Amino acid sequence: MVRIRQARATEAPALEALQRRSSDVWEAYREQLAAHPDAIELPQPFVDNGWVRVAVDADEKPIGFSAVIPTDGPAHDLDGLFVEPEHMGRGVGRALVEDAAARAADGGAKCLEVITGPAQGFYERVGFDLVGPAETRFGPAVRMRRHLPH
Repeated sequence: MVRIRQARATEAPALEALQRRSSDVWEAYREQLAAHPDAIELPQPFVDNGWVRVAVDADEKPIGFSAVIPTDGPAHDLDGLFVEPEHMGRGVGRALVEDAAARAADGGAKCLEVITGPAQGFYERVGFDLVGPAETRFGPAVRMRRHLPH
């Protein structure tokens, strides 16, 4: 079972490093991210506002994290979800999605949305449906949505 907790104020740099390792598994993005290191950033206000949750191992070491940004509308944004490469495929990402969905629902959202590229298959497996195309800094992507229980 994966334990998930609030991010600590001092963890942003370590979580950014985790994000880089996680993002580097996608060969299509590796070169672009190396050329644009500023693309990986976890804004401190996200942590300070309680929007970031961290999956930890038995030793309390972060093995993944998610950021859910609340909005005034019916959809909250899953702004990021990253898992240490050696923990991928072990339920950490799924646990983070379930935690994110519960947080969004508790915050009054009717759905959770994410913009994704190569991880589209993962999001389909955890209950997201394709909404349509999206553009990112690195090119085309897709917007996906997961409806939340009321």
